[in-house]
Amino acid sequence: MPMIIASNSKIALRRAVPGDRLRIYEWIARNDLSLTMTGGTPAFEHRVPTFDEFCMRHGKHFFTGARPLSGRALIISNDTDDVGFVAYRNINLLKDVVELDVWLAGRRFQGEGIGSSSIVLTCKWLQSEFGVNQFLLRPSRRNVHGLRAARRAGFREASIDGAEVRGKLRLGPGEYADEVLLFRTLSLPPVALEADMSRTFVFFDSEFTNLYDPTLISVGAVATDATAFYCELRDWPEEQTSEFVRRIVLPLLDGDAVPLAMAREGFAAWLAARARDKPVTIVCDSGFDRLSLIALLGAEDLPSGITWRRVPVAYERLDEITRALNLRRHHALDDARALRHALLAPGQ
Repeated sequence: MPMIIASNSKIALRRAVPGDRLRIYEWIARNDLSLTMTGGTPAFEHRVPTFDEFCMRHGKHFFTGARPLSGRALIISNDTDDVGFVAYRNINLLKDVVELDVWLAGRRFQGEGIGSSSIVLTCKWLQSEFGVNQFLLRPSRRNVHGLRAARRAGFREASIDGAEVRGKLRLGPGEYADEVLLFRTLSLPPVALEADMSRTFVFFDSEFTNLYDPTLISVGAVATDATAFYCELRDWPEEQTSEFVRRIVLPLLDGDAVPLAMAREGFAAWLAARARDKPVTIVCDSGFDRLSLIALLGAEDLPSGITWRRVPVAYERLDEITRALNLRRHHALDDARALRHALLAPGQ
């Protein structure tokens, strides 16, 4: 059984695998809750989707983890059964928002608080795993039970026109003509990091081509064991770099770039060496750096013994430290040094 990624007193979440795909489709297409979910009318404004149509909306990466920031399906379980699923869609790090879908496996699981509990747990996990803080649900206004579960989970209807919201967030078409845009925003993680001699902290930063479709350019890391790692990568599309990157980031590069495979091997070995003696926590100030770690390591999970934590230090604070220490702002290694200085006292 795939590993549980989050749990509370009521339910647990695990990542769906390819073998779950047909079963999840059955929960959608042949579910005795389908009419209840939309107040007595068909669950979809048109016919029930075919399996192929379902697979187009929930691509292979939802079940393999090949593109974890582009969407993933999660199975909801209680003590005895798999009771439904949550799917999160593209994590928009620029707008700091991610869309969720929630579906129960049948009427027998309704009325137990499973829906609201799974939504709350998914939001907390996504914030801790990827650094996203705002969450969106798009149910039908006829879905009385779904609306109630969402509100119990802390979601509230958008206060501005739905078309304006969809435009600002570049949302695709919804499932329902009468959809309700419901949002929940979690508080940012604390801007603090307590020293822990039993743990090695690795302060990590990355530079990439743009904020809309980022490709990794360079990475830098400094650890509390007085070691550091820096690498520049080849083969990123220069024509897709933003004006900011061309003007500020590229002039700071050393120019000794390596293929992604070599960078991946070198960084993985460096991390493994840090984790031999103590557990490691990688500290970043942005969810974009979590995306960079996925691209660099080629996996949705970090290696064994290594965790990730976002500490959202203000850019102005990092600017001040850069000037005070005569560092190069927006050079990956120097930005990692500035982040360490912002969070740890000298000598730690």
